[in-house]
Amino acid sequence: MKHNSPSHCFKKPEYCGRILTGKYSKALKKRVSECIAAFRTFEKIGDLSIPYISAWHENENVIWYEFAAGSFTDLMGCDTASLAVVFRDSILDRRIYKYSGVEPGILKEVLGRNGLEEARKQLRENSKEHGNVEAVYKISIGENIYCWLKDRAKVETYAKDNVCLSIGCLTIVSKEMESEEKCENLIAELKNALAKVKTLSGLLPICSHCKKIRDDKGYWNQIESYILDHSDAEISNSICEECAKEYFRTPHPDLGKRWTGKTGKPDKL
Repeated sequence: MKHNSPSHCFKKPEYCGRILTGKYSKALKKRVSECIAAFRTFEKIGDLSIPYISAWHENENVIWYEFAAGSFTDLMGCDTASLAVVFRDSILDRRIYKYSGVEPGILKEVLGRNGLEEARKQLRENSKEHGNVEAVYKISIGENIYCWLKDRAKVETYAKDNVCLSIGCLTIVSKEMESEEKCENLIAELKNALAKVKTLSGLLPICSHCKKIRDDKGYWNQIESYILDHSDAEISNSICEECAKEYFRTPHPDLGKRWTGKTGKPDKL
């Protein structure tokens, strides 16, 4: 038995889109029907990735799904009809990675929930202009439970219908992103630790007689002052056994106690 319309076989309860049952061009309906059929066949292979088809009117701030794999709706805990809203509200941030033309390596741009909401329209315009989407979303799927989804999609524009299609696949990349976050946190901790550390390095010009140190400006400083200015060390005055003998004429009075100067009155440690 032949069907007069390519959308006939999709007029089932599980279809919650708009295009196949709406007043849209035959070309758009044919494209959506073919993609849905292909993705349903792909789903039978197994959970290799999560295919979807989303759509939006260019003059409206509303996105809906023409198709979403069962693993997508299961992950979000909703049906296809409410998927767009549930997924949008679950996004914590959106990350894109770009190769830098100036410096080696990859640049990462992160948009948080608030920034993403403000930039949503511009992001759709950029997707339309470039014809593709590639981003990673961090989403919340429960209390203190997170998941990362890599989104790769092709964006098609149907000017006659004033509709854009995003035909793509999601891949769960939670392990990779958790590893990246751990590395970033470790680097941040190391930078904070290094920022708190001062070290002395290089040659120090020290007077052979009074033991003062000459600084970069040519001034001579007491060794205590120089150490305090160029490190995080603290100074504690005491007296060695040789000086005790020479200056105080005693073997080592109160050796092991901290001295407050030449008052001869030691403080207990």
